[in-house]
Amino acid sequence: MADIEGSRVDRSRLEEIGMGDTEFTRDIIQMMIEDGRERIRLIREAYKEQTWETVGREAHSLKGAALNVGANSLAELCATIDNTVRKLKTTIEESMLDEVESEFELVKNELTAIVSELNS
Repeated sequence: MADIEGSRVDRSRLEEIGMGDTEFTRDIIQMMIEDGRERIRLIREAYKEQTWETVGREAHSLKGAALNVGANSLAELCATIDNTVRKLKTTIEESMLDEVESEFELVKNELTAIVSELNS
């Protein structure tokens, strides 16, 4: 699995965490995609309710999942949200959530392509 220029996923990190086990790597990817969708839903819900602690906690969880699969840009966006709402005790603009969601979609598409590569 070589890194591709413009890639959203650090494939070397994915290989490292997968430890050469293709099935395990597929499982990690699938869990990230499913968990990511749910975390984004929860972040959006908490944003609408202005429960900032929940926004930060869910962004923090998504950051960890993103780091596990080498989705560093997604992790950075999530860290910014987490830091803003939980440490700086201020609110965020909805556009930050849009950025996270857009980046997640790019990561998800790349991870799905990686699963296809692993299956061939």
